[in-house]
Amino acid sequence: MRNKEMKYLILIGLVPLALAQVTVIGNLAVVASPESHVGTPNKTLYATIPNLWCAAQKLGEHVDVEYGEFTRLSDGKVFPGTVNQGKVYLEIGKVSVKVAGRYRCEVRTLDKEIHSGNLIIYLPPVLDFPSAVRVSEVLNARPPHVIGAERRGLHGERMVLECPILANPEPMVRWDKNGEPLGNSENIEYDGNNLILTQLSEEHAGKYRCTGDNSFPLFVDGPSIPHQLYFDQDIKVV
Repeated sequence: MRNKEMKYLILIGLVPLALAQVTVIGNLAVVASPESHVGTPNKTLYATIPNLWCAAQKLGEHVDVEYGEFTRLSDGKVFPGTVNQGKVYLEIGKVSVKVAGRYRCEVRTLDKEIHSGNLIIYLPPVLDFPSAVRVSEVLNARPPHVIGAERRGLHGERMVLECPILANPEPMVRWDKNGEPLGNSENIEYDGNNLILTQLSEEHAGKYRCTGDNSFPLFVDGPSIPHQLYFDQDIKVV
């Protein structure tokens, strides 16, 4: 995926333009480019993310600011911005994919007024496992394709098939078995994105695929582009 800074838009109009109030502009949204598609507690999944920026204007003319900060809306964490040539920047670079999400930029103009607007960091689907796992990525696969180790279970056992998809916007997750959509049955349950086989039997054997997908534009005013990830697991019942 190519990472380009999106052109700026007015982030939020505080009052009608006729009153000539200050508005906040910025690059509105950027796209995270993950280094791979699998993270675990022992392996941080990094992504390269362009810097966010915002600034102030009035009737299309630049307004100087003396301070700015960015708040991550998911947890309320505040990041002081860097003021450079009239814009406030949040320098990001190579970081964990978990920083993706919605942010609010607040700038303080020289007259001590505070103005704000929203921005977003998009993330295509990746897998963020809560514990160590044995998986492999299919090189150069499009969409990205991850294969898990074969799982074996005994008759009557309970087996949980994880699908810890992480993405922004929130992904849709679906399960297939042997290439067919997996519906509801007496011995199948769902826990969030995870699939639970409650009482294993021969009918549960096969190849299971978890598909995560979301969509977002790569550029402001551009079309919404779908992004997917496949995670396959082979199940044997003995």
